[in-house]
Amino acid sequence: MNTNDNSSGLSPAIQKKEAPRARRKPIQTNEAPSNRRGNLSRIEALSIEIRSLTEAIVLGADIELLDLMRDEVGSYSRHKAAQEARTWAEQGRLSLETGLMQLERAVRSATKRG
Repeated sequence: MNTNDNSSGLSPAIQKKEAPRARRKPIQTNEAPSNRRGNLSRIEALSIEIRSLTEAIVLGADIELLDLMRDEVGSYSRHKAAQEARTWAEQGRLSLETGLMQLERAVRSATKRG
């Protein structure tokens, strides 16, 4: 009796590795394109929502600035706060949209390879 025998009948080299190629499950390639399209749709939806949110914040800051200009008595701190809110909103939008563009490129790149 050979001491290298085992109950599965596979050689020790095959036992150490994963299943032989013939027994491995095939990759589900038909699901990948639809998943990528779904990711692109989600990125686009996030981008639209971010633009909408930014517009609302900037509009509120602009209204505050207009109110201060109308009153001509508005405090400097209120004016500065409204300007900062507008600036931060625009910078945040740019950062988020840049990140979303990077994600979109990553998904499209994976689609081209797949």
